[in-house]
Order: sequence, then structure tokens, then C-alpha cells
Amino acid sequence: MDVHRTESTRQRLIDVLKTQERFDIRLRAIDEADDYDTTMGVETSEPVEPWETGKASDFTLEHHMRYSPTPVRTIRRVLQACDVRFEDVSFVDFGCGKGRVLLVAAEFPFRKVIGVEYAQELAETARSNIRRARPDGRRCHDLEVSVQDAAEFLVPPDAGVCYFYEPFSATVAEKVVRNIEESVVRHPRKVVGCLVGRGLPAQDGWDGGASRVGAVLRGRRGWSLARSIASPDDPYYDAWLFTTGGERRGAA
Repeated sequence: MDVHRTESTRQRLIDVLKTQERFDIRLRAIDEADDYDTTMGVETSEPVEPWETGKASDFTLEHHMRYSPTPVRTIRRVLQACDVRFEDVSFVDFGCGKGRVLLVAAEFPFRKVIGVEYAQELAETARSNIRRARPDGRRCHDLEVSVQDAAEFLVPPDAGVCYFYEPFSATVAEKVVRNIEESVVRHPRKVVGCLVGRGLPAQDGWDGGASRVGAVLRGRRGWSLARSIASPDDPYYDAWLFTTGGERRGAA
């Protein structure tokens, strides 16, 4: 019995690695066609596994996912679909990695763009990319990278768009979502949660794939699915926008 279980586990691991290899080949083709890194003078394309970082603890390996960038066209389409006044809110990318999403978000006139990253090495790369990136088209000039566990991040009172590209487990996502909800209670406002990526196929057929953050938000009181967005790059990067909260009292 143990032999069969071991063989089954080994086969699942092989299948995951094969899927990941096909995924990386597809992403590389998308990035090469877009040529974003070369154009901007940065490096955001190469994936990084959790065990390659200095914080490769058992908890990290279990609850934090690999760094892999979202295609640029997908990021832009998702942010364009957010029903907020960019000038009034800050943007937060949970699990910002090398900072690609931050750079694209800065093309929009957000009040501030913030990245949250647990791995010091990735955070330093993100900061370097922000310094090096060509400023053409940048409309937000206040960019910050916070090095800490996302579950411990104090959500700013003006955070209006929160971005998630499969950064961590449902365990961590539960804490992050609760922090967002508590921030909305303290500072009433509308918050848009951008969930990008289908992950592995869903077990129950939910159209939002197996997004771990989506699993937390689905059916959660106070959150509603506003719309789904088809990725212009690949169906894997399809996105879902959830909203919670509302306008501040007295807002026009």
C-alpha cells in the first residue's frame, strides 16, 4: 500500500513538473514577443522557486508560491477594468516578486504603488528594477516595496486596488483578506481585489480555477464578484475582480 502511495505521489510530482515546464515555455514566448524587460531596462521575466530564496523555511515552502511574472498586456487589461478613481487610491501587489506589476501599475495615476514581498532577494530586485526602469509613461512616482509576510502587512487606509497573482496558500490568503476587511471597517471605502491566474484545474468546476485567494473570497460575506476578464495573452491568466466595502460617507 505504501508502495502504491509513493508511486502515486511521484507521478503527481512528475505531472506537475511537466505542466510547469510547458507553462514556462509559453510564458517565455509571450515575454519575448512583448519584449517588456528590454524596452524598460529591467529584469522581471525569470521565474524564482521558493527554495531559491534566503527564507526557504518549511512554512515558506508550504505556503508561498514561486515567482513568475504576469504578462504585461494582462496586467494592463486588469487594471483598466478596475472601477475606481486611480488618483484617490493606493495600489497594493501582494507577493510583488521582481516588481513587474508595480511598474505597470505606475502607468496609472495611483496615489501610491506598494509591493509586499516576503523574500529579501526578490524585494531588492524589485527596488533595483524600479530605480532602473525607464520613466516613459510613468504616472505614479511614489513606489514602495515592503519586505514582510503578507499576513502581517498593515493595509493602508487608502488602499483601493489589491492585486494577487497566486502568491500564497489559502492559509495566508485568509489572514490577508481579513486584514483588508478590517481596514475597510476602520476606513470605509470600496476595495477591488484583482485575482489573476487559474492555477490548477478546479475540483468543483468553479470558473475561477483554483486560485487560493479566490477560494477564500468565494461566498465570503461582504465580497462580490464584479466581473471576469479574459486575458489577451493566454486563458491561464484570466482574471476575476471582487469588490468589498463602499464609498466613504459624505463622498460625492
